[in-house]
Amino acid sequence: MAAQPALTPARRAVAAALLFWAAATLAGVSLAERGVEYRVFGLTEGVFALLLTFVLTGRGAWVPPPGWTGALPLVYGTLANAQLLELLLPPPGILEWGVLTVLAFSAWAALGAASPRRLLGSLATLALLLAMLKFSVLPVLWERSGPAAGEAFGLGNFAEAARRWLSARPPDRPAGQLLGFLGLAAWAVATRLLWPAGRAAAPPATVPPEGVDRGEPA
Repeated sequence: MAAQPALTPARRAVAAALLFWAAATLAGVSLAERGVEYRVFGLTEGVFALLLTFVLTGRGAWVPPPGWTGALPLVYGTLANAQLLELLLPPPGILEWGVLTVLAFSAWAALGAASPRRLLGSLATLALLLAMLKFSVLPVLWERSGPAAGEAFGLGNFAEAARRWLSARPPDRPAGQLLGFLGLAAWAVATRLLWPAGRAAAPPATVPPEGVDRGEPA
């Protein structure tokens, strides 16, 4: 029985582009208090998405084939990067300003990553920290930062103003996090498709026999 042909580089690029498109679509869906809405990324997320695409291609984590098929995953990958940043970054406010400042100064460290594997590991850790900040820390701060607006003889108004300075809108409902996880999973699979097919784990080091390649007679 003949072996099944492997995916060609062009087919891998098209499949990666479709997965990036799915990641961007899922990451934009938000289950807010007013119902389901789609949140499109802004200029800040777009600029960081371009920088992230530059880092991924420059460090060899994304290696698309030449030609128009190779341009497709780069375009849709940049779109997915922007929508995933919209998903992971906190809403506009003091919290987002602090996070963006840290990201801007740490972007140069990503360019100096020793290997693509280490770069992707750093990005995975960063995504985990951003998700924890937005979906775990922010809801606690929002709920326990004082009384609601109009309560406690006007003190709730001051608490509400402080919450709005921290974050322009309340956290999303927990059910919407599942769609974000599916978007991140689609991005990861697409990145695996763009990973060079010839790149494999380094072979185990072999110890030469005693006296060989050490300047000694064998």
